[in-house]
Amino acid sequence: MSFNQFRLSSDILKGLKDVKVESPSQLQKKIFKAVQEKKDLVINTTIEESPEIGYLISLLNEISKSERRQGTRAIILAGDKERAKKLDEWIWAIGYHSSIESACITEDGNSKEQLSALSAGPVIIVATPGRLSELLESSRMIFREVQQFIVDQAELINDWPAIEVISNRIIGKCQRIFTAAKDSKELREFENKILQDPELVTLAKDKKPEKKEEPAITKDLTQYYINVPPRSKISTLMAHLDNHQTEAVVIFTASRKTADRLYKILRKSNRRAVSVHDKLDKDTFNNRFERFTSGNVQHLLVGDLSAKDLPLEEAVQVINYDVPEEVDEYKLRAELVGDGKATRLISLVSKQDRSDINDICKSLGYAPEEVPLPKSVKEKISSPKNQSSKKKRSARRGRGKGKTGSGHKRKKSVRKLNELPRPTFDQLDGGRTGKPKEKEKKGVFGFIKKLFS
Repeated sequence: MSFNQFRLSSDILKGLKDVKVESPSQLQKKIFKAVQEKKDLVINTTIEESPEIGYLISLLNEISKSERRQGTRAIILAGDKERAKKLDEWIWAIGYHSSIESACITEDGNSKEQLSALSAGPVIIVATPGRLSELLESSRMIFREVQQFIVDQAELINDWPAIEVISNRIIGKCQRIFTAAKDSKELREFENKILQDPELVTLAKDKKPEKKEEPAITKDLTQYYINVPPRSKISTLMAHLDNHQTEAVVIFTASRKTADRLYKILRKSNRRAVSVHDKLDKDTFNNRFERFTSGNVQHLLVGDLSAKDLPLEEAVQVINYDVPEEVDEYKLRAELVGDGKATRLISLVSKQDRSDINDICKSLGYAPEEVPLPKSVKEKISSPKNQSSKKKRSARRGRGKGKTGSGHKRKKSVRKLNELPRPTFDQLDGGRTGKPKEKEKKGVFGFIKKLFS
């Protein structure tokens, strides 16, 4: 599991690579997901588990993609000055390629210089509670753009009134997060004062491994299908993409050849896309996949590869260009799509796909909702030019059945093009009713036998 699934910018991914953090732990992944919900959190963790990787990555990613860098977006309070300095260095390293900087405010710094740094509106403030509250009270400074207020190692905090002072200087909606290795009465008391209905994020210790659940389809997922006429699959796909322009579209095909073909078509129509399949080397696969997860391209074409092999957390839209043969694969693709009306799973059902979609419907117990063929495709099919092409194809098929364009019958003795004479059973080595010919013996003995036969 890598950070690609978090859809991070290339600059943040470079920063993580610089500090040699290659993939998130299970707890860090859980923290990251919880932070995305924008709820107040209590994270049960220790310093060794590096919770900052979970709670700060999404913020740094947002900042890296933003052109506006003025105004404080986050305040992080640490249990001691050593931890504050470590967090400040971590933010600088991860945000180096995005030019993200933070101001570190601790007791051993010059208060005038620190007040000047605060007045400049640093994007992130990392501080010890006592010194920051002191500076805020002397300057009567308030914060209007703070998105995250984080108390790191809350179990080590002694000056809780100072934290309350800082929290009261934040105006507007703000996500408040406490991390703590253990619980205490005082901690719970201030949690109730500062946090609103916090969600607990933790990993239970000595937990027995859960049984692997079968892939399931969420009730909120909107599932659709389009009945596609012959020779209209590509035009249907392109029309659908025109009508439903969203980011993070994953398009599954049955073969690498189809994925590469669609890639060329999408690129020709000025759409940003990459194609991946199981025959790519690791570096090429990761490079292409990172372009999609970072948002540089919006379409990921997947050829002859299962959804379970994609290190992807979710996509806005999944399209089955070819309906999967296995029901479980359909469910795995459905799991890539997030909940809600803004997301969708849609299947393009041609004549060849009907048996597969019928099997899927039987297994699910219901059928996805049918949506009409895009208007532009209908117009194309019913256009005079297309109707003329159909008549020509029909006439060619009629001539193939023994008729010419003028109505004269062909001679029966004329053999169809590319038709080969059928071999006899004797010519089929090991045929069902024939026996292989006995090999002709050579030499003097063979000559004598042939002479008297």
